[in-house]
Amino acid sequence: MKVGEVMGEAITIDKNRKLSDALELMEKNNISSLVVVDEGEICGIITDKDIIRELGSSKHGKLLPSSLHVSSAMSRKLITVEKDTDIREAAKLMLDNKISSIPVVDNGEIVGIVCAIDIIRTLINSEVPVKEIMSNYVIVVSPEDRVVHARRLMLDNNISRVIVVEKGKIVGILTEKDVVRALFAFKKHADKLQFSRIRNLMVEDVMNQEVITIGEDASVGEAIKLMTENGISGLPVTKDGKLVGIITKTDILKLYV
Repeated sequence: MKVGEVMGEAITIDKNRKLSDALELMEKNNISSLVVVDEGEICGIITDKDIIRELGSSKHGKLLPSSLHVSSAMSRKLITVEKDTDIREAAKLMLDNKISSIPVVDNGEIVGIVCAIDIIRTLINSEVPVKEIMSNYVIVVSPEDRVVHARRLMLDNNISRVIVVEKGKIVGILTEKDVVRALFAFKKHADKLQFSRIRNLMVEDVMNQEVITIGEDASVGEAIKLMTENGISGLPVTKDGKLVGIITKTDILKLYV
């Protein structure tokens, strides 16, 4: 199967637009990456992870989000594929470069974007048990941990979510998108004398308490259906009600390589 058969529409944004505009575009289209252009020419890509890194950096600690631009956070390391590229090759590129979306070009023109979810949807009938491909090592935080700590864990471990656990029980999940929204909203309404308070923002204040889990004996196909229906990228895996792992789009992509 070719990339052109599964790709979606590429949403673009000019590099000189505000970072707040990028976030609004992502929210509006329920996506986690935008193709960045400069005078109509593709020049990079910006993702939730790029924004979370920029908003939380000490370099811009006292700047309002409205003063930051896409060019300050975007990644200029541009990886593209042609629309006739095999999806297995695209999956390998994502895994090798630790990315979850790749712009698709045809004769140098942007014609779409292929995301991990587009590729793994082709495995929706897979009967492979979740426990065979899930990650057993799960990074967790407590509700009382600070959001900046959770953000650092995500960046250092190149992950998009942490599971919130209290007394051995799953009580929430915190994603990159949750952190971006929280930092953005807080900075938007704080003045420059209040930025130090960001460091005291707690996980329990911004985490999602409605956690969708999956049993370790469920199939990969079932996991994909849950991810697709709920617009999520990862699922905590449980056995007898206890957290035993996590399955993400990245784990499922590995079935292709």
